[in-house]
Amino acid sequence: MASIGAENGQQVSLNVMPLLDIFSILILFLLMSFSSDPVNHDVNQGVELPNSLSMVSLDEVPTIVLSKSNVMVNDKVIGNLVNGAFSEKEEKELYHVLDVELEKLAEAGKKFEKVEDKEKMVETLTFEIDKSQKFRLLKRVMLSAQQAEYVKFKLMVEKQTS
Repeated sequence: MASIGAENGQQVSLNVMPLLDIFSILILFLLMSFSSDPVNHDVNQGVELPNSLSMVSLDEVPTIVLSKSNVMVNDKVIGNLVNGAFSEKEEKELYHVLDVELEKLAEAGKKFEKVEDKEKMVETLTFEIDKSQKFRLLKRVMLSAQQAEYVKFKLMVEKQTS
């Protein structure tokens, strides 16, 4: 309980315990609502996601985007696509650049993870793929990701309304 002396000699007392209760409840509410919100991810322009009834939410993990016109790793353009594939003369070079970028991403993830045994750490990637993309490109990108020790993949889809 806090008290203040007034000018006329009277003391005014104020009970701060109910105020502390309100603040603790408010903080608890804000913490619980923050941790239960799903991850929101803005879909890149040029990507039309397939529909799904999946109820699994996304995590904050690195993203590979396979749009109609290019391939991106975390918003960094790796190369442009022609008819759903890299051009033949640039294909080997662009796959090498993709391999290098995924290796850098995996190394950066290992530095910031607080896992004692790095060998047991499971790396996850989210794929944002245009629904018109061919599986051949996806398979090759997954192979590059696997070589960078990403073994779990999440495919981003648009939630279908019933």
